[in-house]
Amino acid sequence: MSQENKENEPKGQIGLLGTASTMGLHMVSGPIVGGGLGWLVDKWLDSWPVGAAVGLLLGLAAGFRNVWIDARYLAKSNAERDAAEKARREAERKEQEKAGKIVVPSPAKVSIMPDTAESVTAAEGKAKRKDDLTASILAGTADPSEQDLDELGESLEAIRRELREYEKEEKKDEHEHN
Repeated sequence: MSQENKENEPKGQIGLLGTASTMGLHMVSGPIVGGGLGWLVDKWLDSWPVGAAVGLLLGLAAGFRNVWIDARYLAKSNAERDAAEKARREAERKEQEKAGKIVVPSPAKVSIMPDTAESVTAAEGKAKRKDDLTASILAGTADPSEQDLDELGESLEAIRRELREYEKEEKKDEHEHN
């Protein structure tokens, strides 16, 4: 399947899963077809191992090429989906702020303000966006160089915080077992 055809396909999760699942088939079918054609050339020219070996190598190269094309397509599709989801969430957040549903207080006021339903919702939404960024960075779908340094620092701090909590739980479990 050519790159032009892939760009015109729907990019649903099922379509992307189908593309990912064919990557293994490319690695198997390329050498089989190449080796088979090489074997036929050997039978025709009576040059036994040469045609099969060349066909097998060409089949391997074709398989790797197809896997490379599929991987680039999946990475591009995943980046487009992430960007669309980020834009949708940002538009939703701005719409909610414009409607006055979410009030995002300044950090200086947060320490002296009591928790209200709106402030808790705003804080949870902000934390969720940071967690999504952290997950995207860890998954390799977000490039940290594209993020503001403050956001990146907050994401890295979230990773460190999660690791510290995990270590505390591990120590607690060890202590309980002893």
